[in-house]
Amino acid sequence: MPDAKNAKIAGRTLNIILPGTWANVPLTDRKTTRRFVKDLVRRQVGSDDRLARMRAETSEQTLKNIGEAQAIGVHTYLMSLELLPGVPFPAALLMADEPWPDAARPGLGAGDLGRALREGFPGGTVLQQQSGPVLRIAEFGESLVEETPVSVLRLEYHVPYPGGEKVLYARVSVPALPSAEPFTTLFDEIIDSITFL
Repeated sequence: MPDAKNAKIAGRTLNIILPGTWANVPLTDRKTTRRFVKDLVRRQVGSDDRLARMRAETSEQTLKNIGEAQAIGVHTYLMSLELLPGVPFPAALLMADEPWPDAARPGLGAGDLGRALREGFPGGTVLQQQSGPVLRIAEFGESLVEETPVSVLRLEYHVPYPGGEKVLYARVSVPALPSAEPFTTLFDEIIDSITFL
């Protein structure tokens, strides 16, 4: 399994530090992705014959999610397996590059990245991180998972690349949380660990 603890991603142009155990899903081609996901699911679920249906359904759902993510330009798909040894922590962190929206142009022209982020991506909070301003949009609510209501934390980050030519979009989804705040802080710190190589 590719090491995602200190992952070089996006064609080796980004580095991110991740706590716990993560899987960095290879998105080079469908065959490699499929083999990786099937191996990962087998390791996580187990190889007992009674679990064959669960493995198949989990693999297909994961591959469907990955395919949908790739269709919208995601270049990095990270899956959290454990936050600490023995503490399962299902989460997904997806990344894609995006252009600055036209609404951000006045702030960019003035050299004010915070303003550009606020105007380009309304509804978020600008955080001052090591690499500069980053915009975060947080949503904590309920979703139905197999007809069962589950609390889900969704975070979106917009991180300007150095030079300001484009933005790194990072989306986090974490199901089954008792509260949002400590996990929002955790992911703020993970995003703050991104370095552009």
